[in-house]
Amino acid sequence: MKVPMQPALKKVLVIDDDSTAQKFIRNAIQDHYQVETAGDGDSGISKVFEWKPDVILLDVEMPGKNGYEVCEQLKSGTATSHIPIIFVKAKISTEDELRGFEIGAVDYIANPISPPVVKARVKTQLALYNQNRELDRKVHEQTKTIHDTRLQIIQRLGRAAEYK
Repeated sequence: MKVPMQPALKKVLVIDDDSTAQKFIRNAIQDHYQVETAGDGDSGISKVFEWKPDVILLDVEMPGKNGYEVCEQLKSGTATSHIPIIFVKAKISTEDELRGFEIGAVDYIANPISPPVVKARVKTQLALYNQNRELDRKVHEQTKTIHDTRLQIIQRLGRAAEYK
């Protein structure tokens, strides 16, 4: 008797210089997701390339590279631009939100963090991310079908011209 395979848990990377915040977020979502952490922007960027997370929870205020700089760098790379980034910030002003959205963040979570809110936001962003990947796959598939059909038409027109 075959045992059905469990789907792999989605990967969530938490980039935050506050180890207490890292642990809090990990405890809130670790039953539903694989969770990795990084303590600063540079190690977070390295972890993104090593671990390939499905979503990133990113603290805005960190020493060294802040969250905005990390987000800009990740969104500028073709290998990482598709990963949803959710900013985590204590005080969120309208200007902060606008700046984050302009550089590619998909959502904000305000401190103090509420576990149900974190779970809901991560779940929502992963669902959107999966829908986008599926749509991209379908567009690619349809584009290939159209290309193949056009090629067949051209070949058949060429053969028809040869017969005349």
